[in-house]
Amino acid sequence: RSRAEIALQQPRDGPSYVAALEGIDAESNRLSRIVDDLLTLARAEAGQLSVERSRIFLDDIVLDAADAARVVADRKGVTLEVGEFEEAAVDGDPHLLRQLVMILLDNAVKFTPSGGTVTVRIGREEGRSLLTVADSGPGIPSDQLPHVFERFYRGDPARPRHPGTATGSGLGLAIARWIADSHAAILTLESEEGRGTTATARFPASTLPPAAGPS
Repeated sequence: RSRAEIALQQPRDGPSYVAALEGIDAESNRLSRIVDDLLTLARAEAGQLSVERSRIFLDDIVLDAADAARVVADRKGVTLEVGEFEEAAVDGDPHLLRQLVMILLDNAVKFTPSGGTVTVRIGREEGRSLLTVADSGPGIPSDQLPHVFERFYRGDPARPRHPGTATGSGLGLAIARWIADSHAAILTLESEEGRGTTATARFPASTLPPAAGPS
């Protein structure tokens, strides 16, 4: 609103109006994402968000999400690598699981400086499917780590971000935790200042039968 008010205070040339409209558009998109995130959490708490259950392959979902996130990573000068990759059958909602992966990748890219690396892996451990997203960013201070899944928590505002990267709403990891919980998965974050951050989601093995193929 402030951008619009300033732009309307006096006549301006075309490029000035374009710049004002671009700023308004970017801010509108940011607010729209915040509203969407709040609605997701509100519906989840009210039990109005259904979670589909089918046998799916987490590795396929992660590869698709990594391809989408690589566009943003390349623009920022961050290398997004696919490391160890095993077939991982899990029971869950493919749309929600993709959202979980995108949140973790987005956070990793957001806090990794240009020239850094984000690595995503799919493995197995004691019968569980393991998703890990590791970055080479500045890490999270130990006193902030216990709060990262809290709503609206955004940590130290001085923590480095790329100038062209949105600051976010502080709701992404809260949504990621809800998605993990709804799939009986365990989502954790490990970090050390100056040595990056690793997000790990541990999913129980699939117990549902494979989807029937075409007859």
